[in-house]
Amino acid sequence: MAIKEYYFEGKSIDAALENAAAQLGEDKDMLTYEVVQTATKGIFGIGATPAKIKIEKEVPDSEVKVPAASAEKAKEKAEPSSVKLPDGFAPEKISKKTKPAPAGERREEKNSTRPMPRRTEPVIAERTLTPVPEDDENVPVITEFLLGLTEKLGIENVRVKISLDENESYFVQIDGSKMGVLIGRRGETLDAAQYITNLAVNRGRDKKIRVVLDSENYRAKRIATLEALANKTADKALKYRRNQALEPMGSYERRIIHATLSGREHITTYSVGTDPRRKVIVAYEK
Repeated sequence: MAIKEYYFEGKSIDAALENAAAQLGEDKDMLTYEVVQTATKGIFGIGATPAKIKIEKEVPDSEVKVPAASAEKAKEKAEPSSVKLPDGFAPEKISKKTKPAPAGERREEKNSTRPMPRRTEPVIAERTLTPVPEDDENVPVITEFLLGLTEKLGIENVRVKISLDENESYFVQIDGSKMGVLIGRRGETLDAAQYITNLAVNRGRDKKIRVVLDSENYRAKRIATLEALANKTADKALKYRRNQALEPMGSYERRIIHATLSGREHITTYSVGTDPRRKVIVAYEK
């Protein structure tokens, strides 16, 4: 098997990633990539450049084409005596040791210094839900706000079901038409709606309440996707003994990656960058 590099373009990094997923026939969330070039708008459209990403995939040796110009060189490499190396250079001196992250970037998220629990929050399927008392004054406030919010988003036939979970948070399941509008790309709209809802219902309160929004069991599905992505990336880091960078994520999703890999041998994770571009590095450690 060999590693083959693929390059994809798009009007944005996300568009390039969607092109890659379509052409490779894989789930976009499961792809790891390297940004080669960011998109620029130019002036009045002149001089604009697309975003470009690189994806490495393992393919059979037969699929890797050797340029004709290098065929003779490849033949020469088969004979050690014909390969001339610079003075002081030897193949065994090549080190695969990963480069440590710059100081200050590992922080508290590096799982090798403080192991994290398997999950920081139970998945939706594991929540213990109980009915809300009929006289609970928070239910109409939450319901009214969410009905108004979903109406502005153009979502019809909305149904709001509210329960209490094991943390005494108000767990709200929202159903209706066009729920993809509420969920958004990787749950970003759903998270924003949850944040706004908590601000609205807690305005002027001395005792704050917590509201958790979900739709179509998205949160449990997303956790499963992230766990699969984390393990696939760790397998790749172990195989090639090379750090692997995931795409930028929110703090909640980064914690899921850290927690999933906290028990993996020879694997450590840490985050680099600043929000909203902060991302997880899955690193190989001997």
